[in-house]
Amino acid sequence: MLLIGAYLSYFLDQDGSPTRIPFMAPKRVSDQPKNSNKIRFVMLEADLSDGNLAELTQAITNALKPAAAPVRFISAPNPKTIENGSVGVAPAEEEESDETSTSGEEVAEPLTEAKALRPSAKKKFRQPEFVELDWTGTGGPTFKEFAASKAPKSKNRKYLVASFWLKEYGGVPAVNADKIYSCFKTAGWSVAFADWGQPFHNLVHTDQMRKTGTAGEFSITTVGEGALENAED
Repeated sequence: MLLIGAYLSYFLDQDGSPTRIPFMAPKRVSDQPKNSNKIRFVMLEADLSDGNLAELTQAITNALKPAAAPVRFISAPNPKTIENGSVGVAPAEEEESDETSTSGEEVAEPLTEAKALRPSAKKKFRQPEFVELDWTGTGGPTFKEFAASKAPKSKNRKYLVASFWLKEYGGVPAVNADKIYSCFKTAGWSVAFADWGQPFHNLVHTDQMRKTGTAGEFSITTVGEGALENAED
């Protein structure tokens, strides 16, 4: 067994006998420059045969050789062309595990054929009812005669004609969907529509009718009466 330290070194002669080199005393601290010094203390123990000098040399070299710092290779980012034509750096793409992908597919609910083809529910309107009124009136033409003379074409115009006659000759100052429907049936006008309240809102918006305060009832205004004096557009 051979022991090598900082205090003693051994070399082998050609005949295999060890030769001892005396240890040299270091300089005194006062004689050395006042700079920082780096000291390495190496202790090597090897069990070698007498004639195997190559193994001893390699062992000493490995002990005194400084450890190499690990080299880290950084790859350059891949350029990515942006939509406007400029070149940028593509962000790193994160790898998703199979478990994440599977869970994402389970969350997404497929659109079934029944949902895709399901029609939207249509709004249901209240259907008016016929009410019996005095269609002869007082002090003027009957309702049928008045309606024939005015010959309205639009629904809004027919609402004004019916409201005006009921107010002036029928003794009915306010109308609702039931009364207007009854006028349509009596005059022979088409009743092939569902929303009987929309014409009221149209006429209120143009100030030709107004709300009376009773739910669903309206009355003709002076603006609406003046519109009947002019020919229908």
